[in-house]
Amino acid sequence: MDSRLSKQIQCSVCVGDFTDPVSLLCDHTFCRQCISNHSQSCRLKLCPECRRPYTMWDLRSNRVLRNMVHAVREHLSEQQALRDGNVAACGAGARVFEEPEKLVCSDHQERLKLFCETDQKLVCLICRDGERHQGHTFKPVEQAAEPRKNLLLEPLSFLSKENEELQALIKKQTNEISKTEERSRQLSAQISAQFEEIHQFLRKKEEEVKKMLAKEEKDMIEKMKRNRAEIEEKLNDGREQEGILRSVLETDQPDGFLQVQTNNCIQHRLSD
Repeated sequence: MDSRLSKQIQCSVCVGDFTDPVSLLCDHTFCRQCISNHSQSCRLKLCPECRRPYTMWDLRSNRVLRNMVHAVREHLSEQQALRDGNVAACGAGARVFEEPEKLVCSDHQERLKLFCETDQKLVCLICRDGERHQGHTFKPVEQAAEPRKNLLLEPLSFLSKENEELQALIKKQTNEISKTEERSRQLSAQISAQFEEIHQFLRKKEEEVKKMLAKEEKDMIEKMKRNRAEIEEKLNDGREQEGILRSVLETDQPDGFLQVQTNNCIQHRLSD
């Protein structure tokens, strides 16, 4: 319990108890001197906890935490004094041990009904009347415990309120995470649907372009085939004329050559 309380009054910068605590707009709290030194050492003033920007005008004194630090310090000092007193008593031969629901003095086996304000320790009625505690101030344990309990009411209220706020923040953050995940899923589905439409449009255009290309290819090939047929026909005619001319040139009879050369059929073929 003491350890948990001491952590609640520690500054995260100096890791010591808060001194003149001040809070930023982000609700993180530091010693006034710690946050002042931090702002001077950094070019940008960022909260040491959450890195949120701040100005020195944002600092506000945390009176509740200052009072809480004072109360916790007193409580921890009292607890330490009690522990030290018990250790000293053990060294002197007096041993206090705890039984279910009651504490008993090891010297006199009597209930520890009194609290010695002077020595800050629990004692029994016999101890009160002994020489060791002569002139000391005593209070019944109920009366001594009540004001110390009251000192913890304010820090307890502060911690309870802070824990409730943290729980609310966790719930809010959880809801935001769920909303963000749902928005992401919806956006992903919307993007997929839009891209599917684009893919369908592109596939349709692809088919149209392929059909157009196939038609152009077919028309062009048919035209080139017709041209090739005409060329082949002219080639055949040319080869036929070439054969006739060769046969005429190869004759060794001058009169026969002239007879063939002046033939109307030959002249007609050559003129064509």
